[in-house]
Amino acid sequence: MKKICVALLTLVIVMAAGVSAIAGPFDGYWNLEHHEPADDAAPRIVSSGDYDYAIYATHAAIAKYTGDADVITIPSEINEYQVTAIEAEAFRYRKFKSVDIPGSIRSIGKQAFEYCEITESLQLPKNATIASDAFSYAKLPATVTLPAETVVEKCAFSYCEGVERVCVGQDAVLKGRAFSYCDALKQVVCAEGCRLKAKAFEFCRRMEQAVLCGNVETAENAFYNCGEVEVTEAEAGEYDALKQSALDGSSDGQEDASPEVRTLEIIGSPAALGGVIATLDKAAAETNPETGGFTYTLTGTLENNSDEGIMQVIYTFALIDENGEEFRSFAIVYDGEDTAIPPRTKIDFNHDDVKWGKQSIPAVVEIGISSVKTETELPPVHVPQTGEYLYQALGDEKLANIREEPPVELSFHVDQGGYGRTATFKKGGALDKAIELFCAIKIGEESGEWVTDNYNGIEFVWEDGSYTGISLNLSNLEYWAHSILHTYELENLDAFWSYCAEYLQED
Repeated sequence: MKKICVALLTLVIVMAAGVSAIAGPFDGYWNLEHHEPADDAAPRIVSSGDYDYAIYATHAAIAKYTGDADVITIPSEINEYQVTAIEAEAFRYRKFKSVDIPGSIRSIGKQAFEYCEITESLQLPKNATIASDAFSYAKLPATVTLPAETVVEKCAFSYCEGVERVCVGQDAVLKGRAFSYCDALKQVVCAEGCRLKAKAFEFCRRMEQAVLCGNVETAENAFYNCGEVEVTEAEAGEYDALKQSALDGSSDGQEDASPEVRTLEIIGSPAALGGVIATLDKAAAETNPETGGFTYTLTGTLENNSDEGIMQVIYTFALIDENGEEFRSFAIVYDGEDTAIPPRTKIDFNHDDVKWGKQSIPAVVEIGISSVKTETELPPVHVPQTGEYLYQALGDEKLANIREEPPVELSFHVDQGGYGRTATFKKGGALDKAIELFCAIKIGEESGEWVTDNYNGIEFVWEDGSYTGISLNLSNLEYWAHSILHTYELENLDAFWSYCAEYLQED
């Protein structure tokens, strides 16, 4: 678990990645200059319709989807530039009925559709490279078709819920773990010239059949830990008919199946530690007919029997199968952040969306407590609130008084894959303007979207020689309060970044 430090908070970007770590914003995103960058230079970003585009010298890429439609056909060109790529995280966490990716696309970036839900149709382009984790953790249609000459990098479709069949087109390449831990996957049909690398289908435990049409190169352990897989051979010309059959086929009655709900035996309840009593009153597991996995409901209470407020409780659950073997344990954190459990007070907990795979059949659940923190051990923190100004919301005393006692220096550093640039402001008009723009940044709505820090930062040096550092990116604030992560949109940020961009110097 991460814990917040007053001097170090994280601002993160939800922009599309293939526009490298920070997406090269200062030469393009903020539109400071209009020029045509070389293909190896930072692109300029333009918005059109429901998309932000990264414009390179000879082509364009989808940087971010900004619309709210549930049926989309991705454009193949923008302003006479052919759209040849979808950059990292461009569609992450979105929900669609159908997605049609045009034939102009030659690459789909890392995490481009990670955690997406595409319920009815996914049309992929021929002769494209699908990067690592591009569709990982996505909920996809029952049949996924990979067109001819597709290259699927490692883990591109890992942990995909709902995929039952994969049809692999001619001369496609599936690298290690391309489809790993796809719990519902039962059948793979491969066309002539396909290459299935080592562990291409790893831990797809419901896999039943692989049909190889013609000359297909299959690594010895392509179906690693998939159980008993029947590998059959067919004529090369049969692939199209088999693919159409998969597209037309049903889910073998799975959609009509009703979930099974079983009540679990409870042991270890009540559990006690440090004046806290955790009582598990109800435990149930419900089957997912599509995947064979389980969703758990765990209901009970946390009671503070001590004389001090309790800020944090880490309580644990162990899942035990019908043979008495523990097959999974996990912890859940109660974190009061700025509100403790008062002395002699009981609160309820209800966790009704805890998911785990089907590797074992649950029968028993055991509750325990691994850690208790009081208000003395873990003082309350101020969690940013929507509408607050950033400089007041971070809990740093010097930042909160920045208008009355401004810093003597402000430095902004951006690091793009080892290429660093810094803007430094010292006493004078430029520093005053930078502080004014920084103080205008406000906390927006909490987004609930996790993104990654990219090692960029702003540092304030104060009159007494001390400093406050903030790790940041371009659009979101990532804030750890004790063990809980909050992410917020930020308002009025563009002007500050644009101003910094005018002063950037190469390190």
